[in-house]
Amino acid sequence: LRDNRIELVRASWHELSISVSDVSLSDEGQYTCSLFTMPVKTSKAFLTVLGVPEKPQITGFTSPVMEGERMQLTCKTSGSKPAADIRWFKNDKEVKDVKYLKEEDAVRKTFTVSSTLDFLADRSDDGAVVSCRVDHESLNSTPQIAMQVLEIHYTPLVKIISSNSWPEEGQSIILTCESKGKPV
Repeated sequence: LRDNRIELVRASWHELSISVSDVSLSDEGQYTCSLFTMPVKTSKAFLTVLGVPEKPQITGFTSPVMEGERMQLTCKTSGSKPAADIRWFKNDKEVKDVKYLKEEDAVRKTFTVSSTLDFLADRSDDGAVVSCRVDHESLNSTPQIAMQVLEIHYTPLVKIISSNSWPEEGQSIILTCESKGKPV
């Protein structure tokens, strides 16, 4: 092999070791070691190179969203080999009902993986943290995560609160008008 990334580590009568630095996907394949005796003896091994997924990105969010509107958030990561796994969470609770799409890059033999979270905006989602988690064997059990904080606007609910539920004639009461909406 004529490549300056490949370095001879040890050469003895019993062992021949090489080191490959800055490994790329093109380094994948069968490697053969030959012992030039009569007859020639060879040993072969297939090297599999994992493609590390790029940090995921969440798209499709425009701020703010009105309550009742449909939200479609898409999380995408490229460069994984084999295809990475994408999972969605809302406030650390996994959301299961999502679409998953896997596309292979024929030249690099890597995958672009995307997943879409589709739901109707609700006032209870205001301030919620939606995260997209990418798991892959190349990440050594440390997933890559992208996050998006939701901002939901909603029409106010109005109620009147009385300081006394059963006032008697001649007493004074305080009536408070309370409104909860976003924006205030």
